[in-house]
Amino acid sequence: MQDPAHRHVILVCPCKKSPCNELKIPAMLFAGSQNELSDLIIHPKSHLALLFILLFALSFLLPMISRLFSRSPRNNAKALVAYVQKRGYALVNPSLAQALDTPLPEMFKNPALRNSIRASSDITDINWLDNGTGDWLAFTCNLRSKEVTIFNLNVTSQQNATGVGIPYQVAKIKVPGLPRFSLGRNSVLHTLENVVGQVAGTSNPAITLDPCQYPEFAAHFWIRASDPAAVTSFLPLDKVKFLETAKLEGIVATNTHYLVYFEDGTLLKEQDFDAFISRVDTIIANLL
Repeated sequence: MQDPAHRHVILVCPCKKSPCNELKIPAMLFAGSQNELSDLIIHPKSHLALLFILLFALSFLLPMISRLFSRSPRNNAKALVAYVQKRGYALVNPSLAQALDTPLPEMFKNPALRNSIRASSDITDINWLDNGTGDWLAFTCNLRSKEVTIFNLNVTSQQNATGVGIPYQVAKIKVPGLPRFSLGRNSVLHTLENVVGQVAGTSNPAITLDPCQYPEFAAHFWIRASDPAAVTSFLPLDKVKFLETAKLEGIVATNTHYLVYFEDGTLLKEQDFDAFISRVDTIIANLL
């Protein structure tokens, strides 16, 4: 009879190739009866189930770990203030810069912060941008003689796969009198929103551009507007060609006072702000 100390637990690999098809581990590393040792044999069908369980768990754990080790909101705010001062821009709520250096209890009691201006308050009539938070941390800059307000917005009325609000990086460009419209790239999410809007009777009619004249745009973009004639007049051939080649990832929308561009993500670092402002500058140069 074989000495128990020389027995092995065999872990079977699903690839069925020798010598990869099994891994022998000395049984003396495990305590228990022969039946218990046999339970340790891992069969191919178990691998797939364990892999799915692991991936499912990681889908929840990784975002939590990322948030745990990310910078605090105060540090993010300080980084934004430093960026605004370096570039010579202006904070929408100037008292923020002084308040950030005070202890948290005093900062929350600061009446100037409690009464701070919300940068998104005058664009909540644009789809996707209502019920947002974080927009008190905003700044203005001048691009091609246009006043532009830049900010992050976490929209709590929408939720992603992890159950938290959708973060957007937003630029609102002060341009009164534009026709009301929204446009962006085709996506599964937008298709679903269209269906819901049509059922509820809340969506604006879609504008269909001639596929022969605008093949790229007609294939990959959507436009919705309450006054299609006004929008097609605002978007002549050269502007449509710009939208086709620029391949913007976000959405362009308007209301009575602003043209707004927003895309998924959060502005945190200096490079983030510079890249986003550069895209907004290109939009202004080609659409306004």
